[in-house]
Amino acid sequence: MKKPALFIAMLFCGMIANSQNLSDIYQKGPVLMKEDAGFGTQNNWEKLFYDIDASREQGEDGKNKAIVVAPDGTIFMSHRSRHSISVFDKNGNFAKEFGKKGGRESDFVYMPYVVGILGDKYLATSAVDGRMLFFDLNGKWVKTIKLDYMPLDNAMLRNNKFAILGHTSWKSKIRRFVAIKDFNTGDETIIWDHFEGMEIKNSIQTRTPSGGINTWSLPFSHPSYTQPKLLTTPDGNLALVFPGTGEIKVYSPEGKLLKSIVLATGERLTITQGEREAYYNKALEYLKTMEKELSTAKGTKRENLEQTISQFKQQIGKYLDPAYYPEKLPEISQAMFDSDNNLLVFAFTKESGENKFMFYSYNNLGEKIGSSSFESDKYNLNLSNSKFVFFKGDVIGVQMLKDENSKIPVRLVRFGLAK
Repeated sequence: MKKPALFIAMLFCGMIANSQNLSDIYQKGPVLMKEDAGFGTQNNWEKLFYDIDASREQGEDGKNKAIVVAPDGTIFMSHRSRHSISVFDKNGNFAKEFGKKGGRESDFVYMPYVVGILGDKYLATSAVDGRMLFFDLNGKWVKTIKLDYMPLDNAMLRNNKFAILGHTSWKSKIRRFVAIKDFNTGDETIIWDHFEGMEIKNSIQTRTPSGGINTWSLPFSHPSYTQPKLLTTPDGNLALVFPGTGEIKVYSPEGKLLKSIVLATGERLTITQGEREAYYNKALEYLKTMEKELSTAKGTKRENLEQTISQFKQQIGKYLDPAYYPEKLPEISQAMFDSDNNLLVFAFTKESGENKFMFYSYNNLGEKIGSSSFESDKYNLNLSNSKFVFFKGDVIGVQMLKDENSKIPVRLVRFGLAK
């Protein structure tokens, strides 16, 4: 997904007592992300990230790593290419690795994803099979909670509760919902849900003779663009951010709605005819790639490809038809809180590499304060909240070097923020 522009909002009177430091930096102009040269100096990146070349074609992604930061500065990192968690100390140096693939309750069946720290005591991990494993901050397994649905997002709340964006399918429909779950009792409260049909209109779907289903969502049309995003507020509540409307709803850990506001992020974008034609031409190129693969395919693979190509050709015209695209693109791409309790809201953009932001005070009905941008000379900044984490005024991130010739392009880095 292309990098978004960014809006920053300061939210709720009780949260802004210490918000001046970072907001002052934002107001001074472009924010230069200054790498801390003393962070992680003992790391051998080639040894630590030995799996960097694991590919998506293998069902893995060695460059896709996520982090969470504990209250003492310890960093936990998951990898979409191994069944373990890496631990780094507060200075960014590798300390140890724990976890393994297996069938025991304390093992990872599928590759885990670190999702947060619960109650300042437990590291929470999640996986596509619905198994959430919790460890103490020394890496000792504590508990496994088995969900009967697929978790898409998580947020750790106070009172030993956590929120889950869940996904489940029936024969004729799909349900996405947000639930708040009690770590101790397992009790669960659903606070939001949404149903849709099994057939995704804004996509190309093909079925193979062997029973497989392939789906290609048209650009900016996948449900993930508009499903709510889960944030932990600084006081341990849950904030649901709705990208399609710009609305933010705040819930207590008990599921009570506390506040609802609508962000004024500006005019929403549309997809132009020229862009649809460009997407169509890319689809034609992909079709040629499949046809080239078909020329050497044999047996079941050939049968599946023939069926896929035939059905793809029948539907490829969708790329040119505005009826198969959203009328308006989302208002918001993502959101996060910084360490001064400002809410950073990333406005949706189609421009690659654009990283401008405006910030607003929601204590005064959305009054605009200023605009700025994040910049780095060395890194292609990924502003996802699993790769860009505010901690005590700095940012700890797992980021990609701009140097295309680097053998190991991924780094764990700490940035200071400066004008």
